[in-house]
Amino acid sequence: MKEFMIFTDGDVDLPAPYDAEVGMLPQYYYFEEDKVYGDEQVLSRESFFKQLAERRAYTAGVNPDLVTRRFEETIQSGKDILCIAVSSGLSGSYNTICMVAEHMKEKYPESSIIVIDSLSASLGSGFLCMDAVEMKKQGKTLEETAAEIRRRIALIDIFFVVDDFKYLVQGGRVSPAVGKIGDILDIKVILTMKEGRIEPYRKNRGISTALRNIQHIAQSGEAARLGAIYVGNQEMFEKCKSLIQTDSEAALNLIVSSHVGPNATGIAIEWASERPF
Repeated sequence: MKEFMIFTDGDVDLPAPYDAEVGMLPQYYYFEEDKVYGDEQVLSRESFFKQLAERRAYTAGVNPDLVTRRFEETIQSGKDILCIAVSSGLSGSYNTICMVAEHMKEKYPESSIIVIDSLSASLGSGFLCMDAVEMKKQGKTLEETAAEIRRRIALIDIFFVVDDFKYLVQGGRVSPAVGKIGDILDIKVILTMKEGRIEPYRKNRGISTALRNIQHIAQSGEAARLGAIYVGNQEMFEKCKSLIQTDSEAALNLIVSSHVGPNATGIAIEWASERPF
């Protein structure tokens, strides 16, 4: 059986030790066009959020040349490739990776490359990568692993709440109309991923109520994996964790953080059998 390597991209978060077992295809962020971060140079979280408070951050998807190099190195080492990418509804990275994969298949027809649209992001996509790592360790083939990952996409949920919608609106991730809801009477909206896009799930009066409702969501069914997502507000994150008993946690990557801002937190769930709602 031919060995394969698992890749993902910079919109996806993985807790240790899985982060060391999955190849990362970086995405990029910048405040000034002549200084781009994400690969050779990165910002500390503290420095990033300090700048984000003062000006808008811009993001860019994976670099096709870098993806080509990483894939070609892997193929030349004798391995096939499984790449689990952020939702195509949030980023163009999935399409870029698919384009590179097709080129590599033409150049190396004896190699197998499978690219999967996770229809999720952050720790939601990360859970699928973790599953793939475990299946690989169990001796599953590339094709068996990919088939099971595609099945599990329907079991992944993300629920999060933001304290300020301006970051999602300015990045085009939600409409201005949805953003205005959060400005009225301290209404906070629980957001989720549906068919690969961010959508409102439930309106709440205040952050505390929103976090309690996220707690109810987490307790509504049996979870195979349940993780908390930290952004930049430690107090908000600790409050979320105090309500929800999670088995993992991850710091939200700076690409997605630029679109939700520092005052956000949430959970990722992989349901054990089926969604309870």
